[in-house]
Amino acid sequence: MKKTLFTLLVLIIGFVQISNLYADDYTDAMLKAIKKMGEASDKNDKAALLKLRGDFERILQLKKNEWMVNYYLGSIDYMLSRSAAEEKNNDDVKKYTESAISLFDKCTDMKDDFADAYVMKMAAQGNRWQYEPAKMNDIIAKSTEAKDKAYKLEPENPRYYLIDGYMTFYTPESFGGGVDKAQTMFEKSWEYFKTYKPKDETYPNWGNDQAAGMVAMCYIKNDKMEDAKKWIDMANEVKPESNFIKGFVMPEYEKNKK
Repeated sequence: MKKTLFTLLVLIIGFVQISNLYADDYTDAMLKAIKKMGEASDKNDKAALLKLRGDFERILQLKKNEWMVNYYLGSIDYMLSRSAAEEKNNDDVKKYTESAISLFDKCTDMKDDFADAYVMKMAAQGNRWQYEPAKMNDIIAKSTEAKDKAYKLEPENPRYYLIDGYMTFYTPESFGGGVDKAQTMFEKSWEYFKTYKPKDETYPNWGNDQAAGMVAMCYIKNDKMEDAKKWIDMANEVKPESNFIKGFVMPEYEKNKK
């Protein structure tokens, strides 16, 4: 009897140690992958993003917080769909958009109160117009459903306003979009970034440089270059290495500066 209890105790201790090891392995692997993802995203490095898919797939094998891993996999696929759009490769736009939507759905199926997944689902659903223009009613309905859910869960999430701002910025005024409406959203995103605190170090924490950079883009579009420069400087203060500012916003600023 004593021997049986001792054996059971050893097994329990061993299980706890293995569980702790997996937790440590998970956190370490996630932080490394998230850092690489930020760098690849900044540089729009398609090859690096594809390699990172493999890194996150391997993290899934640890069977811990799979919903969060699926969020990052979906985010990578969404970025790959945007790269495909720039390359005018509609087959890949569809392939990666559909994969992103599926992964965000998996994420919310496991964790239905994770606002950031609904924010990205809103963006991915909106992306469908590029290859399914005849299904705009369905696209709008599903994008709006995700948007409403995200707001209900976390109305002060800065990425909610950032993504909504992007969608508004690239929507013609005749369809309810426009630069001025988008600017209000980007400014609100910037304000919320000042107080936003992720729940832990593996939660999403990206976008503050993009919020400031997109306010600058709105000023550039309205030919208010001094205001644009102020916001560019603010973006550089929060993220000096931002390739979004260096590679996207600054070229537009220099091109339009008089």
